[in-house]
Amino acid sequence: MKQRFYYYIEGKTGPNSSQLKYIRREIECEDTFDGELIMIAFPIKFLKEVSSVFSDFHLRDDADYFYSECKEIVSVPEKHINEKGKGKISFQSYFHKFPDSINSFFDDAVVIVILHPQEDGNTVRRDYSIIGYIHVNRIDFKCPDGQVHKGYYYNLLRLSERTVSGEAIYRRKRVFSTLFNALLDVAELQDVSFTYASMGRENQAIKDALKMNSERIGRFFETFRVRINTHINLFFGSSSAAKKLVDISNDKEALREYYWRIHDIRHRYLFNQLHSEDRFFGMVDRILKSSPTSRVLMIPDKAGNMDAACFAINWGDYLHLKLQNPRGFFKMIDSIGIKDKILYLTLLVGKPASVRELIKGAAYRFRKYHGVHITLLAGHDGDPYLEVKKSIIHDPYVYMVIIKDRLEIYEAMREYSKDEKGNIRLFIDTPML
Repeated sequence: MKQRFYYYIEGKTGPNSSQLKYIRREIECEDTFDGELIMIAFPIKFLKEVSSVFSDFHLRDDADYFYSECKEIVSVPEKHINEKGKGKISFQSYFHKFPDSINSFFDDAVVIVILHPQEDGNTVRRDYSIIGYIHVNRIDFKCPDGQVHKGYYYNLLRLSERTVSGEAIYRRKRVFSTLFNALLDVAELQDVSFTYASMGRENQAIKDALKMNSERIGRFFETFRVRINTHINLFFGSSSAAKKLVDISNDKEALREYYWRIHDIRHRYLFNQLHSEDRFFGMVDRILKSSPTSRVLMIPDKAGNMDAACFAINWGDYLHLKLQNPRGFFKMIDSIGIKDKILYLTLLVGKPASVRELIKGAAYRFRKYHGVHITLLAGHDGDPYLEVKKSIIHDPYVYMVIIKDRLEIYEAMREYSKDEKGNIRLFIDTPML
């Protein structure tokens, strides 16, 4: 083990960086990287004025350079494979605009970056490479006792794949464990006891390392399986169902009814973030303002009332995808060029048969009018729409949960979230996985 440190930054950015407060935090690390690492954690709002921060570290304070480095690291391929190299899909996600596309999903996140400063003789304005990037998103959720607790949801965790002479100089040096320890310490600093994240496809080696690192510092670690279903809209969509769709994105009363339908289904889910109308409307407004084609859609019953509804988020407004070494069915998908835009359907409500019609209609609508050819649907045991969402193309994701203390509260939440079959229902309806 070795001692490293990172800086947690608070305050206001601007011409006068003296308004910033730098909190130095020491962490134990087991990486084998010999060079200097600079680790910085700061609120996501600082992304647009990051030059004020970097100048204090004698780093190149060119915001455009930082954005280009961020886009490169965020576009590192996501390899949804297990430790044996098996899996259906690996892809790179290219955000159209940085940081605007990133800011749209979560507006209260902390960004953590690990930088490798270059030894070029310039000690005043050093160039650097970004090794790691992650968002630590604040999630407040309500417990069975009615109390609201702070939580963190980790998202967009990326680590550089840079190689020198064929050697992965960062990934093979256990730099990921250092980033993970910084994540745990940020939670410690902010007195956050509950954190969770998507790990992608289950990889036993990574899972064991995360469990070991968590338990080494006294954290409880647990995982849950989630199924990510991929539908091809050309075959999945329905024109007759699309004709029944009603756009309620700007109908406040319909949205309010939709929220309470969501609440009826998910208010007992583990880590339910949408425990108030204000939080729901804030999330919807943020996505709709940043994505002109994302919509809240419903299908009415014969009386014109809400029969089924969903939030249809067009990730194509934020990013496009490039498949890596596609195999099997995905090779055909790649060859005809229909994989770069994705529709993500979330917060489904209604009877299963009506929900099936709703999502088939949305798939057709977004393919015809917005050129979106793939629909993703996330489900897990206990999800009332699991059978409706299933596709022959699917990937088993794993969500990890890390608890610092207050285990009695977590145990109560787990019990409260169980369905009649004993399944623990996890709130996974975030705008980005």
